[in-house]
Amino acid sequence: MTEEKILHALKSRDENTIRTVYQANWPMILQMVKVNNGNEAEAKDLYQDSMLDFLEKVWDEHFVLTCKIKTFIYSICRRKWLYRLRGRVKFIDIETYTEVTEIPVDTPEETADLPDDNQIMLAINQLGEPCKSLLIGFYYEKLNMEQLAQKLNYKSINVAKQQKFRCKDRLKNAITH
Repeated sequence: MTEEKILHALKSRDENTIRTVYQANWPMILQMVKVNNGNEAEAKDLYQDSMLDFLEKVWDEHFVLTCKIKTFIYSICRRKWLYRLRGRVKFIDIETYTEVTEIPVDTPEETADLPDDNQIMLAINQLGEPCKSLLIGFYYEKLNMEQLAQKLNYKSINVAKQQKFRCKDRLKNAITH
C-alpha cells in the first residue's frame, strides 16, 4: 500500500490498517527507548500514548501529513520520550515533530552534551523579544502555533512558524557558541 492509501485507510478508521501500522513501527520505537535508557514496559506505555495522539491527529479533518507516516510516529514518540527523560536527567530537546523530515539517530553520548534548563533559559532571555515570548510560549507553555500567532499579534500562523524557526536557530547558535 502507498503512504496515501494507508493514510486514507487510517482516516477511515480501518482497524486492520491501524493494527498493521502499529505493528510495523513498534520495533523502531522499542529500539529508540532501549537505546535511550528505557525498558520494554516504558516503551509499550509510550507507544500506546503516542499512537493515540497520532490517530487523533490523523482523524482531524484539517490534518495534512508532510512526511512519512513512520517518521511522524517516531517524532511523536521521540518528543514524548525526551520529555519523560527530562524528569530523570536535566535534558531538553527543541526539535518539533512537525518539522522532522528524517528519522534522527541518537546515541547516549550525543544527549550527554546538551545544555541544562538554566543555560537554555539564560540564552532565551538574552535573545530578547519576540523570540523570548515565542520560544517560552511554544516549548514551556505548550501553546500551539495558532495561539502564539494570536498572542504575539502575527498576521498568520505561517508568520509565527517562520519566526519560531528563526528564533530557534538563534537559540541554537547562542548555546553552541
